Amino acid sequence: MAREYEESLTYLPEELQLPLGRIAPEQQERIQEIRLRSGRPLSVFDGAASRFVTREGGLSPRPVPGCLTADGALLERCFVRLCDYSVHTHQQELGRGFITTPRGDRVGVCASASLGADGGLVFRGVSSLNLRISRDIPGAARDLAARVDLLGGVVLAGAPSTGKTTMLRDAGRMLASGELGDCRKVTFIDERYELSAMDGGVPRKNIGYCADAVCGIPKKAAIEQAVRTLSPEVIICDEMGSPQEVDEIRAALACGVGFLVSVHCGSPEELFCSPMIRMLMETGAFASLVLLDSPRRPSRIRQIVGREAYHAEVCGAFVSV
Repeated sequence: MAREYEESLTYLPEELQLPLGRIAPEQQERIQEIRLRSGRPLSVFDGAASRFVTREGGLSPRPVPGCLTADGALLERCFVRLCDYSVHTHQQELGRGFITTPRGDRVGVCASASLGADGGLVFRGVSSLNLRISRDIPGAARDLAARVDLLGGVVLAGAPSTGKTTMLRDAGRMLASGELGDCRKVTFIDERYELSAMDGGVPRKNIGYCADAVCGIPKKAAIEQAVRTLSPEVIICDEMGSPQEVDEIRAALACGVGFLVSVHCGSPEELFCSPMIRMLMETGAFASLVLLDSPRRPSRIRQIVGREAYHAEVCGAFVSV
């Protein structure tokens, strides 16, 4: 995990790589985000709290003399480097507030933007960047696979940084690599290149032997394309977010395709009042609803609710599973 942190640093300017590389390896393993804000101290988030980074690689809960500070010029250099010196090629992503590095790290971008003469977005005055460290953790879904039937359909719910993408990827890898029986034909719907980190046609993340990835296409269109052309047994989708995407799951279900998906959810109470979760569970495609723990304990299961128990709770008569 420290190695993957170090790989993420290569997408930052060299003046940041050295001090961030001096952080102790046991602390690097826990870092989930690197945050740069114009005119303010640089910080990292370790799942528990934000820590400020000194030039010697120390971490402090409060800014102290010697902390790294990001000015506007440094943020502009980081932004251009993260775009691989070609901002224009990332216009579509930037229009949704992020870019993705070749190794699958999503970078949140806050900036002023306006329409250029060609109708494209022109970015200026980058105010903050959030580099989220992507980690490939074989075995992250082992507990999930032991407790629920992945082929029966699973909704993974959790707050940001609780390990939804990591667990989804590993569950798909296990199915595609025969760790749970026969090798299954798995298709990853990878709209943001985070699941597979596809680069030049080669996935930089381990997605398994019998897995394909449809990348860079909105989920609704990608699911339809996958069903028509790839004959998947299981489709993996990260961060479901619209009724149209749910409709496509319903249509694919009629073709015999199983689904593993993730959705944002902040608490056990939200499991039963989230409109998106309700739409997903009403498709009949999912036998299990799984709530992940917290950023402090990523990819850990907090609660499992079966299909019948979910519908009973929504109807006001909860049945424990």
